[in-house]
Amino acid sequence: MIRVRDVIHAIDRFAPFGWSCEWDNAGLQAGSPEWEVNKVGVSLDATGRAIEEAVDEGCSCLVVHHPLIFEPLRSIRTQTPLGGKLLKAMENRLAVVAAHTNWDVSPLGVNRILGEELGLLETSPLEESNDGSWGMGLSGVLRDAMTDEEFRENLRERWALTWIREYNIPKTFFRVAIAGGSGGDLWQAALFKRAEVFITADMKYHQIMEAVESGLGVVLADHGEMERKSVPSLARLLSENLPLEVINVDLPGFDPGYVTIPIGRRGEIG
Repeated sequence: MIRVRDVIHAIDRFAPFGWSCEWDNAGLQAGSPEWEVNKVGVSLDATGRAIEEAVDEGCSCLVVHHPLIFEPLRSIRTQTPLGGKLLKAMENRLAVVAAHTNWDVSPLGVNRILGEELGLLETSPLEESNDGSWGMGLSGVLRDAMTDEEFRENLRERWALTWIREYNIPKTFFRVAIAGGSGGDLWQAALFKRAEVFITADMKYHQIMEAVESGLGVVLADHGEMERKSVPSLARLLSENLPLEVINVDLPGFDPGYVTIPIGRRGEIG
């Protein structure tokens, strides 16, 4: 009999929870470690659709990347989105487990997958780790130097992005750094690694300005779209480490919305 604790132990084999950042809330989010599991669903987020699909497909455990509960809760009100999702999961004995920063820093996790998808060579972490994990972010080189247009199309195609925003991209380059998700704090590490272009999802205004003024090219992508590329690998690794069926749920994920493309260049009128 497989229980929720066995799912957690399976994740521990390739992305130990001991690798999680101190501020993180990875691990069991809802349910009991003793609940029986007969099928596992995997999704980037514990969206309402992910929970509903998992329940409809007969899953008794949902493994996600982003924690369902992140900030401390003062109350659980079932009329709120979070409270409603917790109620739906608990009513249907669907345990929710988050593999968050431990999956980010895993040698098999988010940043390694993103780097492999772009075909980066000579890869290394942006921030080294002494706990046995890969570390934060990734830097590497393209097989051949690319023009900005070639790289833009390659990035959008390989990561299945609907939009990107660029700053200070060189006409040609081959040194690239990546930080999946909220990686704005790592731009200086990217510069130290001699990256010409740094790609992440979330970056503060002044971080972007300082990075660009330091000569670094910056590319921003949608957070969910960027990290969703790693979800099939998370499901595959779970399947390899558990003697039961593992399926993907809510494949489209949270909609990144529409990006309005302005006419003309910045500073032009009309």
